[in-house]
Amino acid sequence: MLDFLFDRPLVSSSEIVDTLNISTVSVNELVKRFEKIGILREITGKKRYKKYFFANYVDIISRGTQNI
Repeated sequence: MLDFLFDRPLVSSSEIVDTLNISTVSVNELVKRFEKIGILREITGKKRYKKYFFANYVDIISRGTQNI
């Protein structure tokens, strides 16, 4: 799943399910764990059709380009 997030830092659970052929239950559990440790951040504020942002990756890229 991490490889997928590097390619697509803005995702929904359904996109992960469809792309990686992982069950919805497994994806939802992974997303919860990734949110808890700060890898993913939910950005819609909705109860359904949530989008998640791979915050750490984007932060690293942003820091690396600040002085350019």
